[in-house]
Amino acid sequence: MNKKRKINKKNLFLLGACFLAVWGIMGIYFLNHKTIDTQLKEIGYGKEEITKLKGLLTSENLKLLTQYQYHSKVLSISEEKSFQQEKLEEYLKYLFQYPSATSYDIVFLVNQGKEGVPYNQDISTILNHEDFKLENLDRYFKYYQQHELEGSKIVYDVNHDLDEEPKTEEKDPNPVEPNQPEEKNEDIKALFLGKKYMVSENMDRYIQYYQEHKDLSIHEIITRVNSNLDKKAYEDIQKADASKGNLILVNKYYYLDKQYVPSNLVNVESTYGRGQLNQEAYQAFIEMYNDASVLGLYPYIQSPYRSYNYQNTLYNNYVKKDGKKEADTYSARPGFSEHQTGLAMDLGTSKNHSIGAFENSEEFKWISQNAYRYGFILRYPEGKEYITGYQYEPWHYRYVGKEVAQYIYDNQITYEEYYEYFIK
Repeated sequence: MNKKRKINKKNLFLLGACFLAVWGIMGIYFLNHKTIDTQLKEIGYGKEEITKLKGLLTSENLKLLTQYQYHSKVLSISEEKSFQQEKLEEYLKYLFQYPSATSYDIVFLVNQGKEGVPYNQDISTILNHEDFKLENLDRYFKYYQQHELEGSKIVYDVNHDLDEEPKTEEKDPNPVEPNQPEEKNEDIKALFLGKKYMVSENMDRYIQYYQEHKDLSIHEIITRVNSNLDKKAYEDIQKADASKGNLILVNKYYYLDKQYVPSNLVNVESTYGRGQLNQEAYQAFIEMYNDASVLGLYPYIQSPYRSYNYQNTLYNNYVKKDGKKEADTYSARPGFSEHQTGLAMDLGTSKNHSIGAFENSEEFKWISQNAYRYGFILRYPEGKEYITGYQYEPWHYRYVGKEVAQYIYDNQITYEEYYEYFIK
């Protein structure tokens, strides 16, 4: 009798444990879905809209949508005539990368296999132009990449075959070269007028650079001159304009005095990193950190504000190690580092503070795609080394404010280019 009673108690205990485990799992599941429902309700969606959203998306994507409040755009995407359920993931990827894109443009580009096209206002103008012709789509994009003209002009030129290269006749194998007349400045000037990012005050410099680099496109010449590449780094310099506030530019052509110290520095709490940072930039980082932490990501501020003297020591150590020429490719000379503004920061992660390891972290993948939403830009992007003057630094982010960061991200330009055209 005693043995049988013991067996019954053991079975009863195991049954109870299984029961609690099942209820625990179900509780977590329903709590998770209740949280999503609650979030959507708080934002103002009714039962039908919530049901539709939950039917469209996976729980993982839905969490991201509630976090960034993109769900309204997803609903409008799903209502487009050309919407294809099997391409929803591609729509979402494009939406996350270019949140300013309209629902129609997202669906159209993805359906046409053009999800690799960087989105901006000119692309939108092309797609929605009254004279847009689908058969000319590839030519529109090719012509835009070559010249980056305003969207309406792209449509007009392509539709009128002005994008086509003139046919060349067969050349005489032994031609007699006539005396080639020199191009007049007025003719060269006409090449630049009306082009995107052209700055009237730089016209003489454009002309001079054109005469010295006729192998470059007009767009590339504008980019280089606007970025001061027609000048000598660290020689043809001027004092950085501190009156620009968060939009100050400090690089190899704009410098800060040895005595310059930002007036609004705050200490970084140990949770977020170390050192000091501009107060507005710091608050933006905390906002970014909080959203990242929901996904289990924890960026860490490793190297924010640096004084002139600190940068001087750092730079000289690099020169001793690698030589001046090599050091100049990855370290700023004292007075020429934007870390001195308090607006720049190098990032690691809470698990690994090393900035060198940041590129291979999940934090980098997320921040590289989302930093602009909080006002930060990747300051020294890959492929733009000749403009910024520095090697690619996946860990180096600079605060410029949300509106400016959005434009730079959407148009894939550097801060040098933005500053010359919009700020200076």
